[in-house]
Amino acid sequence: MKPQTFNRLLLFSLFFLAHWFFGNLYEEIVLAPNQLTNSYEALKSWQGYFTISNQIYYYVPFTQLAVVLVCVLYFNTADSIEKRWLGRASVFGLLSIGITALIITQLNLKLFFGDLEKNKAQLHTLSVAWLIGNALRLFLVGATLYYCLRTCGLRLQLGRWRVV
Repeated sequence: MKPQTFNRLLLFSLFFLAHWFFGNLYEEIVLAPNQLTNSYEALKSWQGYFTISNQIYYYVPFTQLAVVLVCVLYFNTADSIEKRWLGRASVFGLLSIGITALIITQLNLKLFFGDLEKNKAQLHTLSVAWLIGNALRLFLVGATLYYCLRTCGLRLQLGRWRVV
């Protein structure tokens, strides 16, 4: 792979990993804590508010593509240090996708898109589980972002950074 292509793909990944990280950070700090008090009413309001747009449009498909590209970059570098950083980024990124799949299938479909009446007794517990799962996801995505940034720093130090 050409160095320019490598750098562009790394920049693409960095941008969308940061996009993912800060989107989930916003949800963790600003949005989700509101569903801990009077969970049923809060989530009912949330479902009523988000009728045209939702988080899917923010996160899919670019955050997952960013992780796939990190894996591709891992297999396309010969430098042992870059390989180590991108390998770690790949592992954390794949774990991020895995926990996201669990959060979506086990929590989001009940909390944000499901029948609230059916799950009324569990809403508070599911909301707490969502906050804990999202905190873990934040750690994993943050670690992925960190190791990609380390790779960028290394490429800068070694004079391999040209995107033009």
